[in-house]
Amino acid sequence: MSGLLTLAWRNIWRHRRRTIFSMVAIGVGLVLVLFYSGLIGGLLGDAKSQLDNGGLGHVEVFAKGWRPKKALTAAMPDRSTWASKVSLPPGAEVGDRVVAKGLASSARGNEPVELLGVDWKAEVTLSAHLRDVRQGALPEDDDARGILVGEQLAERLKLKPGSKLRVMVQRADGEMGADLFRVRGVFHSISTGIGKRQVLVSKAAARTLLGLGDVSHQVVVQLPDAAMADAVAAQLAAALGGQYDVKTWGELLPVVKRMEALTNNVVLAVALFVYLLVGLGILNTMLMSVLERTREFGVLMSVGTRPGRVVALVVAESFWVATLSVVLGAAVGGLLTWYFSVNPLTLWQRSGESFELEGVNLSTSIRAHFELANVLKASSFVYAMALVVGVYPAMRIARLLPAEALRHN
Repeated sequence: MSGLLTLAWRNIWRHRRRTIFSMVAIGVGLVLVLFYSGLIGGLLGDAKSQLDNGGLGHVEVFAKGWRPKKALTAAMPDRSTWASKVSLPPGAEVGDRVVAKGLASSARGNEPVELLGVDWKAEVTLSAHLRDVRQGALPEDDDARGILVGEQLAERLKLKPGSKLRVMVQRADGEMGADLFRVRGVFHSISTGIGKRQVLVSKAAARTLLGLGDVSHQVVVQLPDAAMADAVAAQLAAALGGQYDVKTWGELLPVVKRMEALTNNVVLAVALFVYLLVGLGILNTMLMSVLERTREFGVLMSVGTRPGRVVALVVAESFWVATLSVVLGAAVGGLLTWYFSVNPLTLWQRSGESFELEGVNLSTSIRAHFELANVLKASSFVYAMALVVGVYPAMRIARLLPAEALRHN
């Protein structure tokens, strides 16, 4: 066997330029498949893992009828009253919010805002912008007058830590309510809409301002794996009953679901197209190599070499071409994908740090998705195809009679 592989190794370098061209074509094809699928996988992964850029969850729970109009009175009991009925997967992050629209006023002007009453410890795990406070700090848990604002709102109203900010809302009883808060921190968000419109206070402060009891409007659940959303949502819906609306990220953001289906089809089409080109390239190279040496194979068979031995020799040549091509392609494609999984690729720089896609804010910096299993899977497919395609030229020669092969010009 080692002698056969040695002879095949020598044979593939008899036409060095053609062999190198064939290997480069196979390698480049594999690199394109690995990098493109990694980039698309990273984009889809970001769409599902970056939900906290907008404070969204993989699963969200609302009081029945709250979501369309976000009416203050469409509230549900505090999560602590029903948390024992449900069990979430290990690593899940959960928090509830009180939500209202209002008007924020400072000495420099007024701006419409969305007021969120939150549990600070829970919310910091759910909203990425709470983990990026550029000035000041998060309010303390017992801070009834602390408020957190975005950079854009702070700039418009000339706010800084320590500034006074009056928030006016319509209370649950229909009367107007207002309270004076102190800015404790200014956060940065990749979404200008959040930075311009969202203000956060403690849940207790929001309930007092709005005239609400121990209720909330929204429960947000972020899971360690977005694929768990459907199962968790079904479990929550069964445990909580019909008085709650339970929605998954796919229902809240159908555009991401559509994008996932579309891009998966595109990746499959591109991969099949590249594999087809690679297969035709290997077939053409091996067929030319074999046809040029028809008389040589005729001599081998005339001196007693069995057809199976001839087939094995040609397949061994395909083995070397496939092995070198796949090793080089997998190494370059894997390293390229890994590099951009560590160092994000920035797209659409003119749109700023993020772009909005039907309600979800996605970062313009995309990290490729790198998994060794994906590299091995794509490499194995190309490798197997290269070997299978190499069988046809070998079988074509093996079917010739020695005399017929010797007469070949």
